[in-house]
Amino acid sequence: MTIHTDRLCATFMDLCATDSEPKRERLLADKLKELLAELGFAVLEDDAGENIGGTAGNLFARLPGTGEGEPVLFSCHMDRVTPGTGVTPRIEGGYIISDGTTVLGADDAAGLAAILEGVRSLRELNLPHPPIELVFTVAEELGLVGSPHFDLGQVSAPYAFILDASGPVGEIVVQAPEQVKLRAVFHGKKAHAGFAPEEGISAIQMAAAAVGRMKLLRIDPETTANVGSITASFPTNIVPDRCELEAEARSLTPDKLRAQADSMRQALERAAADYGGTVDITETACYQAYNLPEDAPAAIHAARAARRIGVSVRFKATGGGSDANIFNSKGLPSIVLSCGYEAVHTTGERMSLDQLALLARWVVALILENGRQGEELT
Repeated sequence: MTIHTDRLCATFMDLCATDSEPKRERLLADKLKELLAELGFAVLEDDAGENIGGTAGNLFARLPGTGEGEPVLFSCHMDRVTPGTGVTPRIEGGYIISDGTTVLGADDAAGLAAILEGVRSLRELNLPHPPIELVFTVAEELGLVGSPHFDLGQVSAPYAFILDASGPVGEIVVQAPEQVKLRAVFHGKKAHAGFAPEEGISAIQMAAAAVGRMKLLRIDPETTANVGSITASFPTNIVPDRCELEAEARSLTPDKLRAQADSMRQALERAAADYGGTVDITETACYQAYNLPEDAPAAIHAARAARRIGVSVRFKATGGGSDANIFNSKGLPSIVLSCGYEAVHTTGERMSLDQLALLARWVVALILENGRQGEELT
């Protein structure tokens, strides 16, 4: 199967250049709807945008099959992290990069472009294929905000391939963590910091003491924790009576996550008590962990397709969440496929031209493997 690399590259760069920050995916959603319609997909958009205060909803597209096999489902997210507006992609040394003032948006435009090119190639060669289903979500980068609103009852495929991971093409994510977030508001007592500091109780001091008690960052091979923000804004001559702290914990093992979250909560409560203040703590469960065996049907399918195109297969766990967490929690077995992009979520993000072409070939192989037409790849 020959991939039209120039066309693939042009599509990818066009998607990157289309503004699509979280909750502002309208331009990209409209472009994708048009491109999918040209390929023969029936496209629906849900009301996720209205529910989350965004400009676009999740897209669900379906292309009827022309051959045997169960439907194959691919999913990507349409949004990108900030700064992601006004992206100017260019090719340099075998990579596509931004101008250095924004992210590139390969996360997740690489997956989108690979799917579009893969389907185009199949259609042009008139190869028999099973039904193809696509789910393109919104606001994934805000913490999987859009995908919970998608109705999986529309899906006919038995499992999903999520194109949304760093690492070379051929890596398959079969395990990902559960995440909880903690928000703590410390309440102290105001006082003049110059002539009566003894009468005050510093909320900032409580927050600092709480962080000092916590075990953070890498807890063990399966567990991480982090404090992302401590917020208070007072003149220096006032002992602050309010301070907000936001933190998270993740683990591949639910019991370990519970233990870490509890220890962080205890640190918050103890710090407030030690300084004579109080603290209000809100804990939010963000998403559930998943762990698919390497002999799960989706994993076997992905591995066979990867070997068809001559790439090495490696199953792995990740420390990040994706829409696969949401889909798995709703009963749709889902794995995440590496896309070959590098330095994501930074202005140094880049996409290898070779990896982009391999990703498109993997998409084709996944479709043909499901349609029992794998010999076409040789």
